[in-house]
Amino acid sequence: MNTEIIEKYEEQYTFYQTFTDKMKSLVELILHKQNIPIHSIASRTKTKDSLENKVANAGHKYDHLEKITDLVGIRIITYYEDQIDQVAKLIRQEFCVDEDNSVDKRKMLAPDRFGYLSLHLIVNLSAEQAKLPEYEQFKECKVEIQIRSILQHAWAEIEHDLEYKNQANVTDETRRHFSRLAGLLEFADLEFEKIRDQINEPKHYPVLCEAKPALLPIPMKTVSPPRKSGMVSMFYKVSSVGWAASFVAVAFVFSLLLDVYFNSKITHLALILNGLLVHG
Repeated sequence: MNTEIIEKYEEQYTFYQTFTDKMKSLVELILHKQNIPIHSIASRTKTKDSLENKVANAGHKYDHLEKITDLVGIRIITYYEDQIDQVAKLIRQEFCVDEDNSVDKRKMLAPDRFGYLSLHLIVNLSAEQAKLPEYEQFKECKVEIQIRSILQHAWAEIEHDLEYKNQANVTDETRRHFSRLAGLLEFADLEFEKIRDQINEPKHYPVLCEAKPALLPIPMKTVSPPRKSGMVSMFYKVSSVGWAASFVAVAFVFSLLLDVYFNSKITHLALILNGLLVHG
């Protein structure tokens, strides 16, 4: 292991911590100006132990500290998966992206595989940013910006905690469990996007016709009909109260007349029978 890299990093550790804070604040400002809603932004400066493991596992890949691109890390957690590319587009506009060292983990999985999904961009300050006094000393430094959704982040954190800390106990069945969970969370990401789009979809309500003022009836001069007598007078009265009510009234009067008529007939018949009995 190249101990000179570790020693140099120890000497410049405070410098990289300052760069970490500067980059985090700058990224937050850029996202805020563009009004891009995100869940959170986290930053970290690589620890000495982490750097030692990285250099040891890389063999002779690293001979200078400046070749290590993730000494400073920024992690952007979005609410939805489709916001990853939106954030990445903005990062590409604001910084110089080292495409050779950047990697899109989403494109590394085969279509029938599920697993770690994240976009890693290695960036430098832009020429305009590097001219500013507060950033000038960091113009040669690189930072790794990771962008992933909150569900992808949850899976990655749990998977890293369980698997990489317990390599001896990780079986093929365990890896299958992780893969199934990754597939479920990928599906959940898409479903959350659908729900969001349904909620944000503009509602189209029918336009009601503009209310027009009601036309007031023109008052007409009423002319009283000539006074009538008998049936003609009754006809006018019937028409004034309505035919339905008039029909009921007429039927009632007619039933009374029938009752009187039949009662008088019965009374007359009773008198005749009574006379026959008396003189019989």
